[in-house]
Amino acid sequence: MKKTLGIILKVLIVTLVIMWVGLIVIEFNRYKNNEPMLVVLKEDTLTYPDGHVYVYYGLGYKSITYERTSLYGKEFGHIFINVRESVKG
Repeated sequence: MKKTLGIILKVLIVTLVIMWVGLIVIEFNRYKNNEPMLVVLKEDTLTYPDGHVYVYYGLGYKSITYERTSLYGKEFGHIFINVRESVKG
């Protein structure tokens, strides 16, 4: 019984990891096609004198959309990427 429970738990964990990686791939493809994210856990809007930055948090990843005169574009990456304050140069 204990061995069967361990096997079921391992299969469940592997299945969840595969589903999570699949979700990240789907979300990245939606990002590249300029479509909204499917899973948004939290949404932030940062206001600057020259525009706004929209940050969307998913399950271990986030999407950042810059709509400022000094910085315009999008980023997709892990949950620890920082919002850029300005263009370096």
